[in-house]
Amino acid sequence: MPSVSRTIRTLAVIAVLALVGIGLAFGRGPTPLATVVQAGAASSLGASDLARPPWFGMRVVDEQISFHAAAPPIKPPDIPAAGGILVDVDTGAILWQHDAHAQLPPASTTKILTALVALENFNADQEVTITSASLHQAWDETRMGIVAGQRYTVAELLTGMLLVSGNDAATAIAQDTVGLERFVAAMNAQAAALGLHDSHFTSPVGLQNAQHHTSAYDLAAISVAAIRHFPLFAQIVAMHNAILPATPGHPEFDLFSINQLLAMYPYAVGIKPGWTGDAGNCEVGMAVRDGHRLISILLNAPYDFRQSRKLLDWGFTQEGLASTLATATPAPAAHG
Repeated sequence: MPSVSRTIRTLAVIAVLALVGIGLAFGRGPTPLATVVQAGAASSLGASDLARPPWFGMRVVDEQISFHAAAPPIKPPDIPAAGGILVDVDTGAILWQHDAHAQLPPASTTKILTALVALENFNADQEVTITSASLHQAWDETRMGIVAGQRYTVAELLTGMLLVSGNDAATAIAQDTVGLERFVAAMNAQAAALGLHDSHFTSPVGLQNAQHHTSAYDLAAISVAAIRHFPLFAQIVAMHNAILPATPGHPEFDLFSINQLLAMYPYAVGIKPGWTGDAGNCEVGMAVRDGHRLISILLNAPYDFRQSRKLLDWGFTQEGLASTLATATPAPAAHG
C-alpha cells in the first residue's frame, strides 16, 4: 500500500477512536462496538485496524478458579497417564495429581470449553442454520450427522457435540454463529478469565495441532466452571442417550453417549472422553456420591475409562467412603 494511503487510513482510525474518547469525556458512555465497526467500514477499514480483541462483543465467565493441594495421600493410586488430576469440586482440594500442569493435546475434551463459551454467549433455544462451511470433516472424524440447510437449537447441537462428540456440531456452534476465528478467540479469552496458564486452543473440536494444548489442571478448572454455571451442561453430559425429536428444521436423532464411564461406574455423571493419535486416550470424568463431587482428568492414559473409575473410587475413599469396586483400589506409588 502506498505511504499516503497508509497515512490516510491511520488518521481515520485515530479519528474514530478520538470520537469514542470525546463521548467518554462528556459523560455519554462508550460508543457501542457496532458503531465503531460501522464507522470503520465507512472509512474502508478492516477488522485488524480497530482497537478491539478478536472476540469482541462476546462474554466470558469471569471467575478465577484454582485448586489447592490436600495433605499428601499415604497410598496414592497407580494411574498411568501423561498428565492427570483428581479434584473435589466443592472444596477445591487436589486429592491426586501427576504432571498436572504438563501442556498436552486434549483431543475432544476441548469440547468442554466449546460448550462453556457457547452457553455463556448463546441462548439454549437459539436457532442455528447449518452451512456447508461447517461440514468439512474427514471421513474418520466423529459426527452428529447434520446437513447444510438444516436448523438446530444451540442445545441440540451441544447434545450432539457432547454425547457423540460430533465434530460437525462443534464446528457449527462456532462457524454458524459468530465465525470460527471469533469463537476460538473467545475460547482463549475464557481460559485466561479463569486464571489458567497452560492452555491455548486453535479450534472448537480438538484435532491435532501443535499450538492446541492444555493441562489436566486447566481442564479441571474449565470443567468446574461449566458444571458450576450451567445446569444444562451437567444435564447433557450425564445422559446415557438422548432423542432429539424431528422438527421442521431437522429429522429425529437418537444419540448414544460414547462416554463408557457412565455405564461402568454407577456414580458417574460425565463428562467427556477424547482421542487422537497424538493425544492418546483422554477422559474427563465426574462422579457424585453421598454429597461428594469429584472430577478426574486423565490425558494420554491407556484404558482411560477403567483408570477413571479406579481414580474416582479411590478419591471417595479419601473422603471417608468405602470402595465400591469388587477389588479395592490398589495403592502403590504414582506411576511415572
